[in-house]
Amino acid sequence: MKLLATLVLYGVLVSVLLALIYAARTTRLRNRFRRLGSLQDRTLDEIVKFAGKPSHRARLDANREVLEWRRVGFHIAVAFTDGVCDGVTYVEGQP
Repeated sequence: MKLLATLVLYGVLVSVLLALIYAARTTRLRNRFRRLGSLQDRTLDEIVKFAGKPSHRARLDANREVLEWRRVGFHIAVAFTDGVCDGVTYVEGQP
């Protein structure tokens, strides 16, 4: 019985630790986009350098693409034409 209680306690501690790690990563990404301010007319390289590597990248045609950054509780998609930001196309978990 004591072993079971110890295992449950470890399980709870690991769960809390993982939740804190994910929350910190989400907050860090959200704050990066806040500090960038308006994304429109910024270059793709400038945004990637500041926000970090995107989670997903989709080419729409020869000169247009959408980059997405995702974390638990935060998701932002940004459209680019010829490497210049057209603006945010989707955001969940306000930056």
